[in-house]
Amino acid sequence: MTASAVVTLMGGLGLFLLGIHHLTEGLKSLAGESLRRVLQRLVAGRFSAVAFGALFTTATQSSTATSLTVIGFVSAGLVTLPQAIAVIAGATLGTTSTPWMVAIFGFRVRIADGALPILGVGAFLWLIGSGRMRSLGAILAGFGLIFTGIEYLQTGMNGVSWNLEAFAGEGIGSMWMLAGIGVLMTLVMQSSSAAGATTLVALNAGSLTFVQGCAMIVGQSVGSAATTALVTIGGSLAVRRAALAHIAFSLIVGVLAMVFIAPLSAAANWVGAGLGDVDGVLGLAAFSSIFKFAGIVVFYPWLDHFARFIVNIYGDENDTAVSRLDPAIAKAGGALAIEAAWRATLEIALGAVHAIRRRLVGESVVYEPPLEAVQSIERFLETLSLETTDLGTIAPRLVRLCHALDHLSRLHVDVMRIPPVASGWKPPDGFAAGAVALGAWLEQSRDPKAVPAPTVYSAIEAASKQLRRESEISRTKLLEDIALQRTSMAAARADLDLMAWANGTLYHAWRLAESLRAASGK
Repeated sequence: MTASAVVTLMGGLGLFLLGIHHLTEGLKSLAGESLRRVLQRLVAGRFSAVAFGALFTTATQSSTATSLTVIGFVSAGLVTLPQAIAVIAGATLGTTSTPWMVAIFGFRVRIADGALPILGVGAFLWLIGSGRMRSLGAILAGFGLIFTGIEYLQTGMNGVSWNLEAFAGEGIGSMWMLAGIGVLMTLVMQSSSAAGATTLVALNAGSLTFVQGCAMIVGQSVGSAATTALVTIGGSLAVRRAALAHIAFSLIVGVLAMVFIAPLSAAANWVGAGLGDVDGVLGLAAFSSIFKFAGIVVFYPWLDHFARFIVNIYGDENDTAVSRLDPAIAKAGGALAIEAAWRATLEIALGAVHAIRRRLVGESVVYEPPLEAVQSIERFLETLSLETTDLGTIAPRLVRLCHALDHLSRLHVDVMRIPPVASGWKPPDGFAAGAVALGAWLEQSRDPKAVPAPTVYSAIEAASKQLRRESEISRTKLLEDIALQRTSMAAARADLDLMAWANGTLYHAWRLAESLRAASGK
């Protein structure tokens, strides 16, 4: 292998990886908020979840992107672990679209010459556009880069010969070693799609045999799960569970494929021959589809049992909306990240509002606000990348969420100085009205999927305004009582402080609830 061939191969691989990245990010950004709604509707059933995983991976050309997306949904509390496992299983089948695309358009139709104009248009839109136009530019640029990269891979691979028999030997053991090479390729390239494309190019150039390519394809499939694991190291409980499920599923299917590699490769070779395949690239693409589809068929009846097994491994840990804020969510897209941050903010807000409601009805309350949790949400939001995000739909929610966090922080300042309950003092009617309104909001907001009635928010607003009027009247009356010595200065000051506290706290609770409603996107 000459130095020129090495440089060409490296350049082609780099272009392919860059193309996959831009295509994936552009499609995720273009889907935006609709992705969250579609996913929640489609993953309700096991079969639809598998189908969604396959289709989404086909669209994004990245099983890692699909896995991280669904892991993000699990972490945000939008889907359950069994649903996520079904999506991940479907994603493994969706990855077979890349070998088919490379085999057909890279070796049969050869659209590399047309890829350059597509790349140029995409880069232009990505540079000057914004929102959806910028996302479309990323998609076109990614598509152009993928096939430009394949062209360079083919050029660099010409004349290269891999003496795999000398390295791995012959027989069954060599097949397992080649599978290990496939795992290593995916780990190094951080993309099973790129590893698979490289294997197809090598097969087309005669650098390896068909069965050797099949073994490497199996290893690359297992390697995609290892890539996900590397990305999610140190993640939350939900992230670790979903990542382990992906690893276990891919490993079991990979082992089964290696055990039955002879009949599976024979079936794939037969399919390729039926399609007029000469060099085996279509047959290798068929093998990728056949063994992964067979793995899903074997696993399908046991998905729920498998999910329970994964849960039992980790046991029960402290799992909250705040603890689930994970970098994997941010990688899954802006809409999902905002949803997760919204749920975490709502979780904290429920505790603060509950403490306020109790004090308004005259109960003695001691509440320690989770200040660090609010800071965690703020730090999480600062990690969001807005480059290819459709700000037309995301920005209003993001702005209102920041308003909610500001009111929550102010509310925490209030609840840290809750006035003690004074005996013999009769609060004005606004206290009771506020407690009732906040109680209704708490009741209807405990389920993040629920949508509180509009009357709930109007009741909090009305109670806040009522208490403000009563506070002004009480203040005037108390200052008059002080002047005319009808009450002691200390008693009047305590009443004044309590009224001021209740007035400000109820106002921030109202604005917090309104901001959360606007940020929910419902």
